Amino acid sequence: EYMDSNKYIEHLVTQLEEQRWNLWRQKLSVARLQREVAQSKSEGAMREKLIHELEEERHLRLESEKRLREVTLESERSRAQMRGLQEQFSRMEETVRNLLQSQGSPGQNGEGTVNIMKVYQEKLSEDTRKCKEGMEKTHTPADEDSRSESSSTEEEKEKTKLLLERLKALE
Repeated sequence: EYMDSNKYIEHLVTQLEEQRWNLWRQKLSVARLQREVAQSKSEGAMREKLIHELEEERHLRLESEKRLREVTLESERSRAQMRGLQEQFSRMEETVRNLLQSQGSPGQNGEGTVNIMKVYQEKLSEDTRKCKEGMEKTHTPADEDSRSESSSTEEEKEKTKLLLERLKALE
């Protein structure tokens, strides 16, 4: 009976050791699962944050592309307008050259140049008048009209001066 009790005790000790090992393995499994759950939660939060940032970037990219299209269209319109103005100025220069070439004697050259300059100034003042009329139609308040007319007049005078200098250079 004593032997049986020793074997029984050994058997219980062995079972106790097995239970400890099982408990230790279970604790490790629980700890591993807790880490995985925490990692999954942080990955989920990270994923949501990345999705949010991606949406913001997409929105900014779309806004940038829209602005780029607008600027491109504006640039194309400006180029077309610039080409038109350059063609108009070239025609005016050609007209001046033709008028100067059609001058006969050197005595008439000075008088003809004065006449050409008068015609040129009249054309410029007519263009200035048309610009003013266009501005008056677009701006109805009196204060804005007077400000725009005075600044427009100064700009037109400056343009006239520059064009006259260019005309003299052509002569």
